Amino acid sequence: MRALRLVEEGRLALEALPDPPPPEAGQVRIRMRAVALNHIDLWGMRGMAFAKRRLPITVGVEGAGIVEAVGPGVINPAPGTPVVVYAGLTCQVCRACREGRENLCENIGGIMGFHVDGIAAETVTIPAHLALPIPDGVDWPQAACAPVTFATVQHMLFDNARLESGESILVHAGGSGVGSTAILMAKAIGATVFTTVGSGGKIEKVTALGADHAINYRTDRFEGVIRRLTNKRGVDVVFEHVGPDTWGGSLLSLKKGGRLVTCGSTSGITAPTNLFHLFQQQIRIIASFGANFRNVQEGLAKMASGAVLPVIDSVLPLQDFGAGLERLNNRQVFGKIIVEVP
Repeated sequence: MRALRLVEEGRLALEALPDPPPPEAGQVRIRMRAVALNHIDLWGMRGMAFAKRRLPITVGVEGAGIVEAVGPGVINPAPGTPVVVYAGLTCQVCRACREGRENLCENIGGIMGFHVDGIAAETVTIPAHLALPIPDGVDWPQAACAPVTFATVQHMLFDNARLESGESILVHAGGSGVGSTAILMAKAIGATVFTTVGSGGKIEKVTALGADHAINYRTDRFEGVIRRLTNKRGVDVVFEHVGPDTWGGSLLSLKKGGRLVTCGSTSGITAPTNLFHLFQQQIRIIASFGANFRNVQEGLAKMASGAVLPVIDSVLPLQDFGAGLERLNNRQVFGKIIVEVP
């Protein structure tokens, strides 16, 4: 079989590997069909794995395929079932896992495609509990966006920030995969959406998604625009995943008692914080990483119903995975880049 391998930091190669052996007890073998690109793939390419790993490894963190075979004792999913792959190697036995908080697993064995072999391959073998069924009506590119992108946004907006109908939210980087998804999910429940973008060409696109106000952060100080548009009140929620470039302005964009939920820091890892403003305004900062199985299923249900569908920028062949990452790194993307597995 063929697999896309990170052979050294910054260099990918499409390699021929031996076909995997039959799945063992508790495992399933999946014929992969689509893989979605994410910033975590960029971090892995740069060696930011935050843990020891051995190269080469197969890349790919988010994707979907069809179950080819199951090991002894596996009843669900059955062969022929379309599934998405949950990339965190959860233990199933710790308290967090037993309570359905898999992203807080106390014994996590790493993240596929980041610490250990991932899913950008023709065939992968994984623990059966990490293969979550895809409902009817969801195609492969859409499904590939479920386990990281849709689930992350679902967890951030509704489990953590607890966004409600009638509230206002500032979504940063509205043209990104999670940003575009956050706009759609927030609008679907009746929130007022402000969003930032990095170019004038993206303003029309995010407005078409439903954003009520779009701000080019390269030409305007978004926090000033937010204060003006809200009569100095600020927004209820800030959806933050950029980091230092937007952190200070995000805090200034919140109303008293507002909530900032963050899942990433693509512009760096350290940001000064005005603590006086923080406690005086009684702002709540909520850190969010990944999602649980329920969030993945909730995102897939939204796709299946047609309530929210991922924004697909382009679909590329597997060998163009690296070129897709370069576009992602340069922010030459609107929505999600998907690579097909032939």
